[in-house]
Formats: sequence, structure tokens, C-alpha cells
Amino acid sequence: MPLLRHFVLTGLASLCLFLGSGTARAELLRETGLSLGSGYRRAELSWNIAGNRQGTNPDVLSELEWKNLDIFQAQAESHLRLGLHQFPNLSLLIKGSLSWGWIVAGNNRDSDYAGDGRTLEFSRSENSGKGGDLLDLSVALGPQLQLFDNSLELALLAGWSYHEQNLKIRRGRQTLSEPGLTPNTSLPQPLGRFPGLDSRYETRWWGPWLGTDLHWLPTAKLSLSGSFAWHFADYQAKADWNLRSDLAHPVSFRHWADGSGLVLALGLHYRLTPNWRLALDYQYQDWVADKGLHRIYRADGGRAESRLNKVNWRSRAAMLSLCYLL
Repeated sequence: MPLLRHFVLTGLASLCLFLGSGTARAELLRETGLSLGSGYRRAELSWNIAGNRQGTNPDVLSELEWKNLDIFQAQAESHLRLGLHQFPNLSLLIKGSLSWGWIVAGNNRDSDYAGDGRTLEFSRSENSGKGGDLLDLSVALGPQLQLFDNSLELALLAGWSYHEQNLKIRRGRQTLSEPGLTPNTSLPQPLGRFPGLDSRYETRWWGPWLGTDLHWLPTAKLSLSGSFAWHFADYQAKADWNLRSDLAHPVSFRHWADGSGLVLALGLHYRLTPNWRLALDYQYQDWVADKGLHRIYRADGGRAESRLNKVNWRSRAAMLSLCYLL
């Protein structure tokens, strides 16, 4: 992690020196581009905690799942390619992207267990996951090589990204209630619908990443792209369980963990005119954080801690974009 941060900062410093030099003013600005698009995204997030810091009593005490999250997403991307006359096949690629998504449908499930291995389930609610939003921000730079008479472009990139998932739990419905298994004096919610549920769980993933971009131009108008990125992430989350009178509000508990992420993308691009390009892109993301900390804030001011076993976030997106090249 420190070495990667040093590499990114060194690259940014070198870029500033390059742009400030007299040589840079004589450079060719090889290409700039701005792309705006929208599309559909499907996602799911889950996390579970143990009964104590050691990961036992039981190994999974509570598990939350958001599934079938349907998301409408808007996205903006930009890139800049700089190059020297002396190196016609070598460029410096700088790129950035920003996307925002609205969760228009989805499901949530909240389960509690008294036994190891997700046994002796004593409480389960099936709720709506509709509402909330997502944010993704990424910047990167690195060298880009043009090969085989400029029909193939390969970029090696280092970057930084930030991601949010602001999730909701509403329209509560208790589907399992076993008071005899409850491991404390409180009783689970009676079966059936219960009013007033408006809880939230807000996540943050951020950190550096390394990856590659590949563009293949089989014809003058058609191009195919692929990208790979591996992320090194810090994970934090906070929640407000609005119906729990024994917990503090607006922050009922927090999560901390180290995580990682894999992002893969494929694209099909068609050049409409010398300056306009139409793009269809597919992106897959898989993020994991585990063996972290779950800290509860009680209404009386007290605190309690247990182990955050695992967090998993997956999404798949299809985007249609229009890009202007200069």
C-alpha cells in the first residue's frame, strides 16, 4: 500500500513537471474525450457478524442481505492523451469517471441465529430494499503503448477510487419468529407486517488500484475494449436501525475492515463521425471485506463490539454512452 501510494504520487508530480516544462508546450495533445451515458445496473450486498470479537458465540449471529437491486445509473467519463514527438507510439493516458445510481427496486433480508453454521434461526424479516443511491469515482494515469500500426492500444494504469452504497430497509415483514431460541431477554418481532421501518446502511470503499486498459481497432470505425483493475480498499460503514429503541440514533453501529475489489469491463465502440463515438459497455465489480470490527452504540451511551465476519458487494452494469473526441 505505501509503495503504491508513492508510485501514484510520483506519477502525479512528474505530470505536473511535464506540463510545466517548455518542452510540454511544444507537445502534441493527441486526444481528449468526454463521454456521457446511462444504463441499468443490478447489484447485491451482504454482511454478517459473529457473537463476539473472537468470531464465536455463534460464528454468525446476524446476517443482512440486499438482493436484486435494480439501479438506474448515469455516468460521465473523460480522458486525455499526451505525447512527445520523439515517441510517436507512447502516450501518457489520464482518465477519470464519475457515476451515480438510483435504486428503484430491491429486496432485503435480516436473519438472526442462535447456533453456529447459521443454525437455530430465531428471527427473520423480509423487507423492501428500494430507495437509496450509489456513487463511484475513479481517477488514474499511466503509459499507453500503440502497437501493430496503431491497431492495438495497451495502457498500464495506477489510480485511486471511491465508492458509496447508501442502502435502505423499508416495508418490514416478519416471516420467522422463535422466542424460545432468543439468546437474550428480548423477544423477536411478531409475525406479519410491522410499520415504521426506515433503516439505513451506508458504506464507503476507497483506496488505490492497479490495472490495464486494452483497445483493439479492427476497422476504422469499430473498436473493442477491455479493462482489468485490482483495488486495495479501506472499508467503513454506518447504520441507523430506526426501530431499535435500545440503540443510539442516528448512528446505531459502525463497521471497519480492510477490503479488495476486482473490476472488469468490456466495451464495443462505433465511430459515428470523426469526433463522435457511440459506446456500449458492460462492467462487473466484486468487492470483499472481512475480519473487521462491528461496534454497537447503545442508547444509554454504552458500547459493545464483535467481529465483522465479511462484507460482499457485487454489481453488473450495462451502459450506453455518447463520446465526443477532439
